[in-house]
Amino acid sequence: MTAPHASVSIVCVYNDVAVRQECLDRSIQALCSEASDLEYLPIDNVHGSYPTAGAALNYGVSQAKNDVVAFVHQDVFLHSLVALKEAAGHMSADGFGLLGAVGVSAEGRTVGRIRDRVVLLGEAVARTTDVDSLDEVLFMAPRSQLLRDPLTESPDMAWHAYAVEYGLRVRKRGLRTGVADIPLTHNSLSTNLDRLDVAHRAIAARYTDMLPVRTTCGVITERITRSGRRPWFPSHRWRYRWLLESLALWRARAARPEAAVLADIRRDVDRLLEHAPGRRLHIVNRAQGRFMDGGPAALELARRDGSVVIAAGDVSDFRAAVAARPIGTWLLLTNLSRADLAMLSAGPSVPSPSVLGFHAGIGFWLLFGAPCADLPPQWHAKRATPLGIKSLVAESGT
Repeated sequence: MTAPHASVSIVCVYNDVAVRQECLDRSIQALCSEASDLEYLPIDNVHGSYPTAGAALNYGVSQAKNDVVAFVHQDVFLHSLVALKEAAGHMSADGFGLLGAVGVSAEGRTVGRIRDRVVLLGEAVARTTDVDSLDEVLFMAPRSQLLRDPLTESPDMAWHAYAVEYGLRVRKRGLRTGVADIPLTHNSLSTNLDRLDVAHRAIAARYTDMLPVRTTCGVITERITRSGRRPWFPSHRWRYRWLLESLALWRARAARPEAAVLADIRRDVDRLLEHAPGRRLHIVNRAQGRFMDGGPAALELARRDGSVVIAAGDVSDFRAAVAARPIGTWLLLTNLSRADLAMLSAGPSVPSPSVLGFHAGIGFWLLFGAPCADLPPQWHAKRATPLGIKSLVAESGT
């Protein structure tokens, strides 16, 4: 049975007005017809008035009027307020004390389909699904519950893992923590991991009976509470992943003769934009099932001094995008599987130059139109060069 929609107040603590206006504000304005009862409460922390996220977000709860409060990052572009209200309606109907857009299951799978910078991430869910923990990018709870039992304001979890902690707390009290289908684009410009280890140690010490806890930033275990513990041969740990990723790329490369690189395009897209024509990059994500229903065919978002134009589609959309690519523009195709690569190679000839990339966390990707000389310098490094394949420098003949 479909749960009724619930009224939602969105609370966002922000430290960059321009980012908030480009992403969250713009998406709410574009979708305002979907939720006339939506309440939006931006909390200003530009000058550091609040020492922790919990302090700022709890203040927002005290100002909220609607039944459910959703906490959303400033760099999020929402694709459906209907989905947000539907998720809020499931809270009391299905016994959830906390729901979010993306989390990690007890088996370690990323659950909930969102766009992380320029790549789709996580498994799509057809219904609310229990998880070990939620990511802070978007999560919600009943306002009455948050007033009785607010978010932690501990300095140990000032800007990390406060949703993880709250999810464990509500589970300990007999409620569920889960993920709903809330499509969004997280247009993150950086990855801040400062004091993440402190937050994880605080959670491990507080919830010893619930460990291990799987999160989007790693697994929290009892071992991490032991200060000074160092992994064996830390400077060589990358080599095992490099070998596995090299093998995966070799198997896929048999059908495609492009230059090849091992790289997470999410982390490197801004370096790519520095040399892209007009500092503009066109992107199509391979969508398994629906994503962004009712949203625009393509979304343009600013990233530092450039912009990305992103759409989601299937292999037929990929072929059309490659065929329609204007001369001089760059096109990035992401979330590809080996089967997708084989289907693309069986179609019309693909223009060159192009680069085939792979990262275990996001799968295969293809870049069209970018000369080798304009590619990010880190792609020439040993870690980025697959075993037995010439580096990009050698491929270009320089």
